[in-house]
Amino acid sequence: MTTEPVQPAPADRHGPAAATVLVGALLVLVGIGWLLDAGGVEVPWRAVLPAALIAVGLACVAGAFQGRQHAMMVVGVVLTVVLAVAAAANWDLDVPLAGGVGDRTERPATPAQLTTYELGVGDFLLDLQQLQVPPGTTAVQARVGIGELVVQAPDGVSVRVVASSGLGEVQVLGKQESGVANRVEATAEAGGDRRLELDLRVGIGQVRVER
Repeated sequence: MTTEPVQPAPADRHGPAAATVLVGALLVLVGIGWLLDAGGVEVPWRAVLPAALIAVGLACVAGAFQGRQHAMMVVGVVLTVVLAVAAAANWDLDVPLAGGVGDRTERPATPAQLTTYELGVGDFLLDLQQLQVPPGTTAVQARVGIGELVVQAPDGVSVRVVASSGLGEVQVLGKQESGVANRVEATAEAGGDRRLELDLRVGIGQVRVER
């Protein structure tokens, strides 16, 4: 009795799926844009994001004939959400793409310690309760790309707040909005000539001002 030799399985000569190639190209494109934005170069996201969405849509149509469109559908949904948030906010979110990742807490005590606060992804607590606010107007600006921004305002000082969130929720001195393109303006008078002006923005997430 003879045994026929086992033939090795034929090598898979198929190239990578078009969807895989396109996803990789999109990641490279967004990564380059992110890098340029971090370096101070103005990136035309208003044109880049719709172009990417069109490319994903074409790949979904082509992949439908091969049954490989599921991953591209996920990418397309994500891009659609990002575009909807940006368009609803009139492309003026002004949130950081390269402000770091992780939780962060700042407790400035003097105006000299104040700066423009930015965080890319994470929860940011800005505690101003010990801030020595001088006579006149002191402006504070804080931005979070994705996450939560909480500001604790000091007592005995008038506070004016302009807070916005592209997608999420805004809670400011008893006022609240949630959904897409939220913007809340609120003022709390405390008498005297000391005033704190807060300009707060979050791309996706929550803004809270506590007192």
